[in-house]
Amino acid sequence: MGKENNNNVKPHAHNNQFQIFVVIEGTTILLYNGEKIPITGPSFITVPKNTEHGFEHQTEMKGWIISLSDPVLEHMVKRETEVINAIETFQLIEVVEGSYSETVFKCMLECIDEYQKEEKGRLLMLKYMVGKIIVQLSRIPEEARLSLSKKDNLSVIYFRRFNQLIRESDTYKKTIEQYAAELNITTGHLNRICSTVAQQSPKEVIMDYFISEAQLLLTDIEKSINEVCYSIGFDDPSYFSRIFKKKTGLTPNEFRKKIGVKG
Repeated sequence: MGKENNNNVKPHAHNNQFQIFVVIEGTTILLYNGEKIPITGPSFITVPKNTEHGFEHQTEMKGWIISLSDPVLEHMVKRETEVINAIETFQLIEVVEGSYSETVFKCMLECIDEYQKEEKGRLLMLKYMVGKIIVQLSRIPEEARLSLSKKDNLSVIYFRRFNQLIRESDTYKKTIEQYAAELNITTGHLNRICSTVAQQSPKEVIMDYFISEAQLLLTDIEKSINEVCYSIGFDDPSYFSRIFKKKTGLTPNEFRKKIGVKG
């Protein structure tokens, strides 16, 4: 990516991906939250969705980017709330020989190696390895993490609880007022929290989750598009299709064709 952009990757954010930058060799400048932070390999950086980041490479870089989509992550961690923090935290870890960080780094390299091999049982093995990495990230000691500028801790706590309530809900119909009441805050306060932490409105956060759920459900050949629509709380299949296309760039039917599911 650096070579394609004259060693500069302009600040940008992904609204549906959690990324891990595995820096094996080289030196770069991480652009994050208005700061310029020097990075030298070996190290790794975890970037939650909706988090702006960029790079100014100082030398030739060697490494990998592990990108994990929302539908995959939600399916894996929705019942393991204690590790959700790992995919919602911007972490910068310098790899120190003989430390826990080296164990996590080696696991990431093994995951990349497995991805490249394309051997029998590859997808099952990758699912196991990704799950292991997420758990490991949640166990990294606080003292091993580089201190970066952090958003207000209370806002982050409320935002995580809001996401937890969304995951526990089984319908898109639940209103922002209902979520705010469960959090014991006003809707205006919830709007400010989502804007501060995710640069989104509460409605967009809710919509992202249920469209991710829809993507997962659409992989089931036994379910019709209308069944998927109704199962997550949409009353109008046409409205569901418009929202789905707005978020993914594809209609539900086009999405199914793209992933090879008929029906």
